[in-house]
Amino acid sequence: MNNAVDAGDVVVRPSTVVRRIIGSRRLPGFVERGDRPGLRFATAHAVLAIATGWMLWRVLGTVWAVPATVVHGIVIVHLFAPFHESAHYTAFRSRRLNVATGWVTGLVLMLPPAVFRYEHTAHHKYTQDAGRDPQMIPMGEHRWGFWYYASAIPYFQGVLSVLLRHPFGRLHPSERRNVPPALHRKVQHQSWIFWCVYLALAVASVRLESWLAAQLWLLPRLAGEPFMRIIRMSEHVGCAQVPDMLENTRTVFTTAPLRLLAWNMAYHTAHHALPQTPFFRLAALDAVLRDHVAETRQGYGDFVRTHLRAMAWQRLHGIRETESGMDRQGS
Repeated sequence: MNNAVDAGDVVVRPSTVVRRIIGSRRLPGFVERGDRPGLRFATAHAVLAIATGWMLWRVLGTVWAVPATVVHGIVIVHLFAPFHESAHYTAFRSRRLNVATGWVTGLVLMLPPAVFRYEHTAHHKYTQDAGRDPQMIPMGEHRWGFWYYASAIPYFQGVLSVLLRHPFGRLHPSERRNVPPALHRKVQHQSWIFWCVYLALAVASVRLESWLAAQLWLLPRLAGEPFMRIIRMSEHVGCAQVPDMLENTRTVFTTAPLRLLAWNMAYHTAHHALPQTPFFRLAALDAVLRDHVAETRQGYGDFVRTHLRAMAWQRLHGIRETESGMDRQGS
């Protein structure tokens, strides 16, 4: 078997250390894909989204609409899980199902799949490399930057920027670096399709004099995103900025409902160690790699507390070192 791993359309190879830990005989079993697990997860996710949406619709106009909006929003933003999995073509064995899933979830999340796929490939190739990882979150390494990013404000600024630039063929330099020139036109076409769908929805809402699109989609999308930003930061923020995937990526041991809602992406070190592994095999891969993983946390609350405490210690330690240096200069 070829040990190359396709994290999109660009080959990413697992490290020699990871291949040695897994073993060449077991490697094919971990990367075997299937349609049935993806269909089960996708169906369950869709049913849950319909259920929370119905719950929200039932309480619109009451005080219960606020918590219902947050709950429904958390389910919606977790559609990033199948979106991400389809970018790897591992949500299903069928390429058509992966492409369709990428389009549907991308439209809900306002994330055109083409650019994401290639930037995510670069993220896997250059994880935690400040100069080349386009999905690194440097502001998360600082206290106020952490909370600012968690607010989802800079994230939505980026989403809006993409939606406004791409229809006119304007790609950011980092996007041009990661997306092959032959696909720039494809990126532009995807953006126009997205805008056509959104404009059609807006026109229908105006004609029907309905706010349901905003109440059941846009507002929950905004309310739920801060939870996803914490999850995204938990994957790498605070980890070593080295090439070793067992050190630069964190695994979070969370509850079964959250783990399933995220399509097992909490096993993030396993995902980065062998990106071709489909989501339903990540738990088994994690069991093999667990003793070699440098960064783990017992839940997302543990990640937030530990990271903020570490930043406070670093800041205090830096102040003390500065004061000590000033004292030495004064003497």
